Amino acid sequence: MTSQPRNFNPDFYYHIYNRAVKEKSRIFEGARDYQRFVSLLEYYKLERRIPYSQFIDLSLSHRPNLEGSREERAIIVAFAIMPNHFHLLVKPDKNNPGKLSRFVSDLINGYTRYFNLKYERSGVLFQGKFKSKEIRDEESVLQLSRYIHLNPLLSKKANRTGKIKSPQDWRYSSYQDWIGFKNSSVTNQEEVEFWASKVGGPAGYREFVEAKISSDRILSGVEDLIIEKTQN
Repeated sequence: MTSQPRNFNPDFYYHIYNRAVKEKSRIFEGARDYQRFVSLLEYYKLERRIPYSQFIDLSLSHRPNLEGSREERAIIVAFAIMPNHFHLLVKPDKNNPGKLSRFVSDLINGYTRYFNLKYERSGVLFQGKFKSKEIRDEESVLQLSRYIHLNPLLSKKANRTGKIKSPQDWRYSSYQDWIGFKNSSVTNQEEVEFWASKVGGPAGYREFVEAKISSDRILSGVEDLIIEKTQN
């Protein structure tokens, strides 16, 4: 595994990953937990001047327009939130790449506080420092985005009954942004549209991803991009 780098290079993308401190435990017990994590992604990706408690009281239409809040600490390109881990494909802010580390730390700490309070527990929730890997070329960005979006089909915890037949069936990822079904306020839409255009736009990206589902080599081509050793 690759440990957190001291400095992020603004010219590269990064695969960010972390999992539950105990391999078989869950960090998301239900829909509200997933939704809280998605909300925290949106909150912490920008420099904010209001507390989170005020942020969540705002309507979705007002959140993106907060005065003084447009400076991105992390440009989120793709994500998948799984029962015991999460994946992010992100790009640092070109003027201050060090903000990416603070974004991930705030995200993890903010969610841990929420989870510990809700479930009356204490202590760490995630497995040490988050892991990251540089993604340096165009093909790897697309390959990694596909791997992230296919995660629900690979996860035994998320797909234990086999009901997930397509990444579209999993609500807690950015896949629907990429295939044009929605424009969430978490992902950077310019980035999503740019990378999807490399394979023919939303319809082409969907074909690019879902062609792998029936393949017996679903992980082929991404071996060097994967941080985690196993999928559970």
